[in-house]
Amino acid sequence: MKETESFLFANWSVEVHRRAFRRSISIYLYPNKPIKVVASKMTSQKLIVDFLMAKKDWIEKNFQKFEEHKEKFPDKKIKARETFPFLGIERQCKVVITLNKKPFVSVTDENLLIHIPRDEWSANTPLDEHPTALQEIRHFYKRESVKFLSERVKHWAEQMQLYPSQVKFREQRTRWGSCSSKKVINLNWRLIVFKPEIIDYVIVHELAHLQHMDHSNRFWGLVEKYISDYQIPMKALKETQPLVEFLSEK
Repeated sequence: MKETESFLFANWSVEVHRRAFRRSISIYLYPNKPIKVVASKMTSQKLIVDFLMAKKDWIEKNFQKFEEHKEKFPDKKIKARETFPFLGIERQCKVVITLNKKPFVSVTDENLLIHIPRDEWSANTPLDEHPTALQEIRHFYKRESVKFLSERVKHWAEQMQLYPSQVKFREQRTRWGSCSSKKVINLNWRLIVFKPEIIDYVIVHELAHLQHMDHSNRFWGLVEKYISDYQIPMKALKETQPLVEFLSEK
């Protein structure tokens, strides 16, 4: 059974997650969340605090980055006229009253449309209080992402003549793709918020791992063969990754 305990360290909340066979101590940092420490059941709190103290400068630096990202990428509110990124374009949210019995989401060139059943809508009720608005947005993005990413994987696999045994779609906080030794490629479905050229870079990157399971010069040479300016989308992905946070489950 997993064990969790909490305490304060330098005015930060810390959650310690105990693992029976854990040998080392690891720290994980996320925006607007406590510091997550993973340690063995036998690791004392003093040892954990000493470890945090040794990493204090690193922790402060990363939390400062989170604050800078928060200023640059403010939290999205599920409300009319808010904008949401979809395939690299900020689309304004609009409410559409529908005769359907269930809410759903669609997209146009300029708008993200949230279709709300007439008997569930009141102009005096904030949209972010609608019980399933965020859930419907997540469902829409995930559905469209699986469709779009699948098409792009097929396109690039044929171009590169490198074919994965399977493509899976996952939701991870900061990892956009991975490739296993069994040639299974995992893609983060939240990639759908980014421009197509960023998505294509991630896909080509993972397909290249089917031939080179490392980041050697040969690997990057293969990526560059198909994405000649791959450094540009790679940098853009790192700089704009907070854009996906509105799709996180609250």
